[in-house]
Amino acid sequence: MYKIRGKILDKKTEEITTKKGETFEKMLFTIQETETGFDHIHQFEIFGKESIAIHQDKLKLDGFATIEFYIKTNEWKGKFFNTLNVKNINLEEQTVNDNAPF
Repeated sequence: MYKIRGKILDKKTEEITTKKGETFEKMLFTIQETETGFDHIHQFEIFGKESIAIHQDKLKLDGFATIEFYIKTNEWKGKFFNTLNVKNINLEEQTVNDNAPF
């Protein structure tokens, strides 16, 4: 299991239809990780309607979150493809200072 913290830049949902006619849903979201001194951008995947329902409210654009994930690798025709699959999302609360001078 891996963890990363970053700013949420984008999120979108896609529907996938298999050759058998079955449909599945996945959510893709992108974060910008800046704690290493580099502006790395990573895209994560949440697969299945149940998992999307659990996590979609935790993804606020321009908000910061810590993502717990694992790396899934698939081989196809001698090439390997990696996916960053989400295990958990911890959204950071953004506080508003009502006592600010302006």
